[in-house]
Amino acid sequence: MPRGVGVQLPEWPPCFFCSSNRWKVGLTLSVETIVSPSNQRVKAASSLRDARERRDSGLMIIDGDRIAKHAHAGGIACTELFILETTDESHRLMISEWQGMVPDIRINILSKAAMSKLQYGDRDVPLIAIAKQPSLALESLDDRLSPRTRDAKSKCFLVLDQMEKPGNLGAVMRTADAAGVAAVLLSDPVSEMWNPNAIRASLGAIFRVPMAVGSARQIQAWLIERSITTYAARIDGDRSHIVPKYEPYVCLVIGSESDGLGDAWAQAEVTNVRIPMCGAIDSLNASVSTSIVLFEVLRQHGRLSSQ
Repeated sequence: MPRGVGVQLPEWPPCFFCSSNRWKVGLTLSVETIVSPSNQRVKAASSLRDARERRDSGLMIIDGDRIAKHAHAGGIACTELFILETTDESHRLMISEWQGMVPDIRINILSKAAMSKLQYGDRDVPLIAIAKQPSLALESLDDRLSPRTRDAKSKCFLVLDQMEKPGNLGAVMRTADAAGVAAVLLSDPVSEMWNPNAIRASLGAIFRVPMAVGSARQIQAWLIERSITTYAARIDGDRSHIVPKYEPYVCLVIGSESDGLGDAWAQAEVTNVRIPMCGAIDSLNASVSTSIVLFEVLRQHGRLSSQ
């Protein structure tokens, strides 16, 4: 489990504004206007782009209003917003929307200079959110499955083994959400789950699908205990991915692009499959491979014809 998850969050720095004023929206929400890029809250939020700061604080930074709303809808506790002040005052609509969703959220209205300090690279988003990292404990995954998933007659789980690139993780999470995956289990991950690049690449899907972290052995034991049949996508798989008759409770394992699946997944209980290819290149992007096999599972489960 990532360091910092499940511990008491530290206090954020006090609001020492170089240039600020305060006004009220409705009756409950205090809004601060921040002009200076050197403001302490802006600096504290910007520090969350660093992995160590995210681990130590148990917080994460989310770029964009749409993705932040997906986080909120997925049960993530958004605690603070930084919103770019606009000349047409459209930012006040964002304030009103968020006040309705999270009445006690802290809101900061930033000048363009202050927002530039907080933005990633040359990206230009009107809203950046700070949120608490949710639990990724394998032990609590059953309780975090959606009610519809728990009652489903067929369900598919996805294991990502030693996934090393945040962009790939985000792209795979989009696929997992589209395919209605019950949960994504991260086996010995190299990439940090709450990396801002992973969050952006997922377009918010990372908050919509339950996730858990564990070693390969822990995840294998979890799957066996629940009688979930496991298939692994490998270049040297002994059969095409369309050959097996996928059981109602099934799990697909995908390895990293650089190293493939680890040796821990070379078990007798794991059936190896491959994606047939006609060209000279023998592998696909991890998210593409995931899509191809997952949607074959969906097809066999009869979940595509009913949509």
